[in-house]
Amino acid sequence: MNLVQRVMSRLGMLLLAICRVAYCWMFLIFSWPGPYVAYTNILRMERLHRVEIAGIYSNVLIAAYSIVLGITSWMIFIGKPASKRWAIAANLIIIFPFVPAIITGHWRGVLKSELQWWPAVLFGIFGIVIFCIPYRGLRLKSRIPVE
Repeated sequence: MNLVQRVMSRLGMLLLAICRVAYCWMFLIFSWPGPYVAYTNILRMERLHRVEIAGIYSNVLIAAYSIVLGITSWMIFIGKPASKRWAIAANLIIIFPFVPAIITGHWRGVLKSELQWWPAVLFGIFGIVIFCIPYRGLRLKSRIPVE
């Protein structure tokens, strides 16, 4: 490889590493409020005596989504090999947050809501592309002195 190819390769790997770190922090930030929101919504439903199965189901999904996002950020931070699969799952959650509503039969207004979420869909698609690219890190090759 000539010098230009090596520089471009290193620059590409640097940009990939920056994008992965940014996604990792975003997953971590998005995972924090989920359990709190689910907990307060369930307490509010109990206090108002309006406990509906759809409300409980949606709050359990909010908590599950935040757990997946938290596990994803943790796997990326510690560099586990399974982090790629977790990151793709987290990005699929960002792309398709309304699928459980369709499965449970509460599908009215889902398409309209999904069309309003197009920036999040682009964010998720870009994340899947980022995490599907093979990444070996930015470590320099160690040079062992020959005696």
